Amino acid sequence: MFLELEQRLRRAVAERVTPAAAFGLSVGDAEPRLFFEGRRSHLPGAALAGRETVFDLASLTKPLTTVTWILGLVEAGRLSLETPIGTLVEVSDATLARTPLWRLLNHTTGLPAHREFFRGLLPRVRATGDTGGARTTVRRLVRQIALERAPGAAEVYSDLGFLLLEQVAEAVDAPLPARWPTLPLHRPDGLHFRPVGQPVGSAAPDDVCAATEQCPLRGRLIQGEVHDENAWICGGIGGHAGLFGPAAAVIEFGRAVVAGWHGEPNPLGLSRALWQTVTHTRWLHPAGTRVLGWDTPSPGASSAGTRFGPQTIGHLGFTGTSLWIDLRARVVMVLLTNRVCPSRSNIAIRSLRPALHDAAWLGLEAGMS
Repeated sequence: MFLELEQRLRRAVAERVTPAAAFGLSVGDAEPRLFFEGRRSHLPGAALAGRETVFDLASLTKPLTTVTWILGLVEAGRLSLETPIGTLVEVSDATLARTPLWRLLNHTTGLPAHREFFRGLLPRVRATGDTGGARTTVRRLVRQIALERAPGAAEVYSDLGFLLLEQVAEAVDAPLPARWPTLPLHRPDGLHFRPVGQPVGSAAPDDVCAATEQCPLRGRLIQGEVHDENAWICGGIGGHAGLFGPAAAVIEFGRAVVAGWHGEPNPLGLSRALWQTVTHTRWLHPAGTRVLGWDTPSPGASSAGTRFGPQTIGHLGFTGTSLWIDLRARVVMVLLTNRVCPSRSNIAIRSLRPALHDAAWLGLEAGMS
């Protein structure tokens, strides 16, 4: 039934699109299916990828951790989507201070996409190991950033916006390093952060993780340590990146989103009304694809492929991860890879993602016929 999906996964590994791949598929209340191919790194003798393999989820941190955190605070009445950012966090840009919180969630504040904060901080961290001091500096620099364009002028996907969202949530709650273990579905053996140089409860050892890049800055193959340099310089925990987890944990999260959207009991604890608000098309910029904290399939060539329905949300991660959820059809698809191993210059994942999703849909349809 899923022969084409399995063949494409095997071919992707054989053609060095990625050393390891995990694909998860969930439909309704049925037991999720998980498919695995490849090895945890490109090195000879590396262990096979399997159910226990933990992946660096990269920007899936944004919807799974930061958006869930923010929405929980909205549900509890501790935050409002309309609250001006400047009433929660002291930012230098006066226009940003007046901008409502929801524009951070759909990437329309006018903030730049990215800043390489790690470059200036790397020598000090190398010399002292003080990621705490670097984290404090990065947080200050984020608050001082000037807008590049007027709020609402464009949709520009921004890591900086989610570094700021982290501070917004902390303004009414605890710091993320202390808070994440209590967030829904976050636990050492599920969705979790891996603080630099610190053990995480019963989290898997580093060698159970899929390796990422042969990092020129760190001078080693990264395994069990966050790939994103800004998250790494901040100690491995950030509102934009740093989350790890196995495929089963990401599937579990997607199923919880589906249940919440349908108004059914779910571990995320968010109401149907809030999910309907979050996923409403009114948040879309005229030239954009993002609702509140989530992406939607791009018109034409989408990484989600061609078969997801109109009520679909998802997100990508730089290391080669993705989560797509057809809310109405109750279909969840997860792709976790380490395509940046050994180098981020490998971009063949771009053609793999839609092909795998379409192959999975064909398998589903074959099973229904």
